[in-house]
Amino acid sequence: MEESRIEHKQVSLPRSEPDDVAKSIDCKLINYVLELLASAIIVIGEDRNILMANKRAEQMFGSGDNRLPGTPAEELFMPDDRNIFLSNILNLTRKAGEFETEAMLMKRDGSSFMALISSSYMKIGGDAFVVVITQDISGLKGIEKVLNQSERMAFLGRMLDDISHQIRNPVFSIGGFARRLLNAGGNRQDYVTVILDECKRLELLVTTLTEFIQMPRLSARPTSAQQISEAIQGEAMAIAESFGAMLSVVVSSGLEMNTTALADISALKKAVAAGVKNACESYAENDSKKIVELRIMPSDLVDYQLLITIKDYGMGIRASLLDKVFDPFFSAKSGHIGMGLTFAKRIQEEQYGRIAIASEYKKGTTLSLYLVHERRRSIRTKLV
Repeated sequence: MEESRIEHKQVSLPRSEPDDVAKSIDCKLINYVLELLASAIIVIGEDRNILMANKRAEQMFGSGDNRLPGTPAEELFMPDDRNIFLSNILNLTRKAGEFETEAMLMKRDGSSFMALISSSYMKIGGDAFVVVITQDISGLKGIEKVLNQSERMAFLGRMLDDISHQIRNPVFSIGGFARRLLNAGGNRQDYVTVILDECKRLELLVTTLTEFIQMPRLSARPTSAQQISEAIQGEAMAIAESFGAMLSVVVSSGLEMNTTALADISALKKAVAAGVKNACESYAENDSKKIVELRIMPSDLVDYQLLITIKDYGMGIRASLLDKVFDPFFSAKSGHIGMGLTFAKRIQEEQYGRIAIASEYKKGTTLSLYLVHERRRSIRTKLV
């Protein structure tokens, strides 16, 4: 049997005396074992520099001729994580002896990948260091992303079935009345009015659908309650006024305005606008008093930070229809497209929030928009 050849490398470890560590560790044996492992292994010294790395680590980070030993460990992390996150990993490893987490790491060429990091604290002689075992889990995250995209495509597919039905009806009306108008041979303004109304409805339907499908990916960021409150009030007020309704805005006294929640401000404004519009439309046209209440308060759910509610005292929704209000094209009112709350639901889902609705027939409806906490773990934002 041909003897396997393994290149042995001298392990460079910190030491106060040149031979202290060498006497206690068989460096050749350690390197032999490390090169056999499929995981990337890196040893970080107390000065946060990389002391050694096995071949798999060199390959994973694409170091090429610029070897990892001697490189600051910070350079393997994304810029936002180089200070607090790395410090916390090292500190927690020292305190508990070991630690495990996920992180986005950076290769030497500037590209990145998602990694599972397992770290252990070791002392040899008078020297201490952290051993980090890294595994690339980008493939697993990619599978998760594909599954999410598949669900999204399935949702759009179900929408397309509804689209054909929704477009077919106005098209038939247009064709039918146009033929009657042709056969009538005179000026029938009532027919012309119907044609124009159906055309407008069809145009609105197509415009709304296009906007929904082409809505860009949201960019949810930590946003203060103050910023959220100021952003949503103006448009909500304008919508209420256009319906002849009175908008009452209440910011809870128990809400600290520097409290942050994850939100895409531009998209959130659209979700709130859809809710206010839906609340205004709950009233009959001849109602003399149309009141819409917009409230901003701390969330009553553990996993969420902020709650925005939109309440009306209109006709409400029958219990049998309540579970359909977020469906595309659902509307209890004739001539309405029924996409407003569908937009709001999608916006909430894409900024990791939650949407809920409660209603009592002939008494009113409350729409609740929950905004989630800062999604980054505290280990990335606060020193431990």
